[in-house]
Amino acid sequence: MLSIVVTLHPQTHHHVLSAASRKAGNKHMATSRQERPAGWSTHRLLSTAARLDERRINRCLLGLGLTKSSFDALDCVEELGPATQNYLADELGITAQSLGKILDRLKDLGLLIKERGTADGRVRSVRLTARGRSVLRTAEELVRGLPRPERQAEVDLRHHLERHIAYMTETEKRQSRQSREQHRA
Repeated sequence: MLSIVVTLHPQTHHHVLSAASRKAGNKHMATSRQERPAGWSTHRLLSTAARLDERRINRCLLGLGLTKSSFDALDCVEELGPATQNYLADELGITAQSLGKILDRLKDLGLLIKERGTADGRVRSVRLTARGRSVLRTAEELVRGLPRPERQAEVDLRHHLERHIAYMTETEKRQSRQSREQHRA
């Protein structure tokens, strides 16, 4: 049972917890924090895990001048080859405007270039520079070196997340189509 003793400070008239109460309260808070995720919704679990992972990767990549977002962008550009900003943004699941800020920073670092399209000069294609490929390799090695959960647990989680993302992507496409059709009618 948790008992907390609160007294009124004689000079400031603020409520003060006794040292024993603070210690008991901290122990209770630590216990409740350990149990908290079990009752969370799936979307909260996913977003919390993503934020924690992003912080961990950001700390890891700090020395390269990268963030997880810029690392993801470099990786996507390499995977897709030269691509437009809009296409890359769709692949990354972010707005073209948000990606534009990331790409401008990577361009300033000399890690990628934006080239005007031959058919339409307004369209710019993004591609990695040699330095960008080199920095991406180093970043991949650093991220691979981060502590990871048990291998099988990670494989299972990846499998479930891949299915979840595929389902959510298909659902979003279907809802977008339905919304466009309703607006046309």
